[in-house]
Amino acid sequence: MPKIAVLSDIHGNATALAAVLADAQAQQVTAYWTAGDTTVRGPEPERCLQLLDQVHPTAAVRGNHEENYQKVLTADPETFTKPKQIMATILTHFDHQQLSPAHFKQLLNLPMTETKKVGPLTIRLQHVLPTIISGHSLAPTESQANFDRAASGDPDIVIYAHTHQPIMRYSTNGQLILNAGTVGLPTAVRPALRQHKAMYLILTIDDSGLQAIDYRQVAFDWQHAIDLADDLELPYREFYAATLRTNAYQYAPSAVAAYNDQHKMAAQARAILMKTV
Repeated sequence: MPKIAVLSDIHGNATALAAVLADAQAQQVTAYWTAGDTTVRGPEPERCLQLLDQVHPTAAVRGNHEENYQKVLTADPETFTKPKQIMATILTHFDHQQLSPAHFKQLLNLPMTETKKVGPLTIRLQHVLPTIISGHSLAPTESQANFDRAASGDPDIVIYAHTHQPIMRYSTNGQLILNAGTVGLPTAVRPALRQHKAMYLILTIDDSGLQAIDYRQVAFDWQHAIDLADDLELPYREFYAATLRTNAYQYAPSAVAAYNDQHKMAAQARAILMKTV
């Protein structure tokens, strides 16, 4: 009976990923799928890829941060100057220095979607919408019409990511729509719901169909992840550390803009783009 672990939004947090993989092994998982944003923002992108190599994911799609790799590689230094673009340039440069050439190329070439047939079920993996890889259209409280767009075509199950929130919804046509949450940057809006735990889900499927959906939360040494960010001089590590410490989202464009101005990050980004990553 296949047991599939769905991992998303690891964000370079190998400490959390290692804890999740140990839990998945204990749950006798037989396959692993990744739903994007494996890297960026955390200190150990290469170790994340090395850990995933050990479990041989059988499905993987691109996230908006992997998409940013491509954007940075082709960016015009004169126009790629918005606060989040500056941050993307600098974090892409950090990751490029950490990642092996093979792993960097692997992330650049991930598909937008991947469809798997498991038992009688057709399951599609995507980061947000089938043709749009970023934005807030599938935030938990968004309209039913947006979730119907997410399930366009005729998959039985759609798995997406990006929101960092575990979600279960249905399309108007009855298709099941799932989000595993985040392995590497756990956040929640309401303080009482915040946990220092990595999130993922396990699907159990047999020849008759879906038998179980298990949303998992796994403790990890978040202070160690912060210490690694300091040791490795991760850019924007103040945002990363605050997110892990508080489990509240810290990367608002206004906060990033203020940080960029204070630390002259635009000049650093321009220098990177002028040389190319």
